[in-house]
Amino acid sequence: MKKSTIVFFIFLLLSFTNLAQNTSAAPISLSQGIYNVRDINLPIGSTVTARINDPNGRVIIFVIDNNQYMRELTRLDSQSNEQTLKPFNYGYSVIIFGNTPVTFS
Repeated sequence: MKKSTIVFFIFLLLSFTNLAQNTSAAPISLSQGIYNVRDINLPIGSTVTARINDPNGRVIIFVIDNNQYMRELTRLDSQSNEQTLKPFNYGYSVIIFGNTPVTFS
């Protein structure tokens, strides 16, 4: 009886741990630099929108995978101040080069 109760509680604990993962992230604002996707808590496996709020700002975003291949290159400026990025994977890095912060949501 005790063993089945313990197994049941372990199963519940594991179930709730998986449900508590971050499914929708709050907006993250980053300035110029190199960032690891894991370190900045960007969502893995779902699309992300990058935007700048400054109408005079210009930013280039590089997405590099764990084999140092460029997966995406995006330019944000006054003409296109919002862009949807492809889903990130573990080990990806984001390089932001520009004069204004970028908000990821």
